[in-house]
Amino acid sequence: MFYMRHRHLLAFLCCVVGWLSACSTFSSRDDEPVDEDAVAIEMEVDPVLIRVSQDGDEFTSEHIEAEEVFERAYYDFQARRYEDAAENYQLIIDYFPDSRFYLAALYNGGLSYEELDLWEDAAAAFSAILENFPDEDEALNARFRLAKAYHELEKYEDVDELLMEVLLRDDLEHFDRSEAHIRRGKALLELEEWSDAETSFDSVRKSNQEALPSERLDADHRFMVLANFGVGKANHGMMNEVPLVLPPERMEVDLDTKADYHQAAQVAYIRALREHHPHWSVAAGYKIGRLYQDFYLDIFTAEIPDDLGERELAFYFEELRDKIEVLMDRALHVYERNLSFSRRIPQSPDAEDWVEATSLHLDRMRAFIEDPLVQEHAERLVIEKGELSDLWDPTYYARIHVGDALKEAAEDTVEDGVDEDGDDDSGDEEVAQK
Repeated sequence: MFYMRHRHLLAFLCCVVGWLSACSTFSSRDDEPVDEDAVAIEMEVDPVLIRVSQDGDEFTSEHIEAEEVFERAYYDFQARRYEDAAENYQLIIDYFPDSRFYLAALYNGGLSYEELDLWEDAAAAFSAILENFPDEDEALNARFRLAKAYHELEKYEDVDELLMEVLLRDDLEHFDRSEAHIRRGKALLELEEWSDAETSFDSVRKSNQEALPSERLDADHRFMVLANFGVGKANHGMMNEVPLVLPPERMEVDLDTKADYHQAAQVAYIRALREHHPHWSVAAGYKIGRLYQDFYLDIFTAEIPDDLGERELAFYFEELRDKIEVLMDRALHVYERNLSFSRRIPQSPDAEDWVEATSLHLDRMRAFIEDPLVQEHAERLVIEKGELSDLWDPTYYARIHVGDALKEAAEDTVEDGVDEDGDDDSGDEEVAQK
């Protein structure tokens, strides 16, 4: 822990003695007569930590009270000295478990660990609250904080289980229920449980319509924007998982299904986009572009009959590009508008990632449309692998160029009269003629 950073420190000793534990009784001396009418005085005193250290041959000690440590941690947190705050809160957690500051130290210590991205430590602090103080008001907030820590630790199943317990409560306010659905929905997206994720996010939208006017969230509230974004992403995920395979009759049905998911995702993304949220609106704009891009590429990589010759394949790809060009044009248009939109609204720091992703995919799609070499490699990948995962991998192009160079060298060698075994065949021909 942070507090063990001084090597000269010998020990931390927690003294629990009669006058420090819970209460002390003061009375007259034993040799004095006892006044039966006297009232005992009880005084609650917090424990004291005695810290002993050595400097050479000299020993020094200091007495630290829980209240003093807690105040120091509080001011450190307010000053954003989160490492110092976490150290002091942990001191209370480890050595003052019976203190009146223990619960607050667990919660605030967890928040300090969050700021330091120490999610295992944060999870331990919030879990301790649920274990030791399940009926306190802080327990509900601790569950949400613990869910966040689990999410950062990629323990998405634990997030789902924890928040299902929250959602089963009948005393949740509308705001808390909405937050639980949002956090659970995000975990389900990570697990690629698309249908359950859509249900969780859609529950936020439905319950908000049914909520009392005083509790109802505005359309631009981040929970509502996230709910729409989540519904869009869930349908987007379901769209991407629909394969386009032969025979043609099945492919036609699957294409209709894919189109339905595409439409549902687009409607939800647009609802999130139009609220001009500084983070999720930019994300939604990027996702709409990806929606068209993914639909285009799914059709482009659809299963091809095995009996097509080289000329027929060339004609197939030419016709296919012409028929689905509108999808790619739409993707380019959306990406361009999203970049323009991102410059016009205030942005959160995290929105920059979506802006960079928009710019990257805009450049890639332009290359896919305009660069003959990219088009050639895309067609080659579809024929060989049925997908385009290597299209933007530099090592793929390196392997292709090396393979083509070796093939050309082998052909040149044969033309010059050297067979594949490295033998010169020109003399053999001369002997044969003789």
